[in-house]
Amino acid sequence: MKLLKRYANRRLYDPETSSTITLEDVAKMIIGGEEIKVQDNMTGEDITPKILGQTFLKVSLGQRNEDFSNFMLTSLIRETGRDVSGLFERLILGGIGANYLTSERLEKIVTSMVELGELKEADFSHYREDLLRKMASRASEKKEQIQRDLEKFSQSILEEDKATLGDLSEKLKEVAEKLKEN
Repeated sequence: MKLLKRYANRRLYDPETSSTITLEDVAKMIIGGEEIKVQDNMTGEDITPKILGQTFLKVSLGQRNEDFSNFMLTSLIRETGRDVSGLFERLILGGIGANYLTSERLEKIVTSMVELGELKEADFSHYREDLLRKMASRASEKKEQIQRDLEKFSQSILEEDKATLGDLSEKLKEVAEKLKEN
């Protein structure tokens, strides 16, 4: 996990490279698969959610698709105000963030849901196991689809190769006939 610091002047700083960075740099790190933690240099407070929110706004608004940005942000606000555990499940099963979800992170997120009252403690194990089962099922479905696609692709290559070999064979026969004639 990469530690970043925010100074009083609101600039972000990467202690590892001894340089200031922008929200665009933060977005590139995240898109590249990096996990970040942002700490306020004065208080030591973890301000990662605030910086991630600012980064999302900067990136989504930078795409100049205001309708999409407004829809996405409005939808997220509405969903988080209702059922966070349901939103989390839909995001993960929809493939958003699933590649970066470790078992430790899942455990931490679900534990936080219980602590914040968004999920009943009695439902903790069932929710976690149900989510893991659904994720495994989706992964299996994707694997099967990839296998079917590979089989179709392999078959089309074999058919092309047979056609090419047939054409080549015919041309060789023609050349052999012409050689016999001469």
